Parts: sequence; C-alpha cells; structure tokens
Amino acid sequence: MLLDSNIIIYAAQLENEFLREFIAENSPYVSALSYLEVLGYYRLTHQDKVYFEEFFTSSNFIPILQSLTTEV
Repeated sequence: MLLDSNIIIYAAQLENEFLREFIAENSPYVSALSYLEVLGYYRLTHQDKVYFEEFFTSSNFIPILQSLTTEV
C-alpha cells in the first residue's frame, strides 16, 4: 500500500488516531514525492516538521527513479 501525502498529513492530526493505528499496523510505503510535498509545505510548524521527519525515517521509502519520470 502506498500512502498519499494528504493521508500522511491527516494522520498527524490529533483527532485521526485511527489513521495512525492503521498505518502502524500495515507498514505502508511512502514515495519521495510525498516526502517533498509534506516537508515542503510552507506553513509547516517546527513540531510538525519533527513529527514528519520521524515518520518518514521509519517508513518504507520509494525513491524517484529517472525511468519513472520519463515514462509519465
């Protein structure tokens, strides 16, 4: 399963504990694009940045490959 950037962001919100539990139980993948989108958000607080950096460090990461960018 591949997580979308919006799901990653929503899961960080306090009221969405069920998403964090689902993510923890299923070990999904995240893409390099989601990493850029989430950590590149201009309104990201320091606390959010720390949370997301820890999240991405512990996630299964899919890098961007040159072959993928030329096929799109």
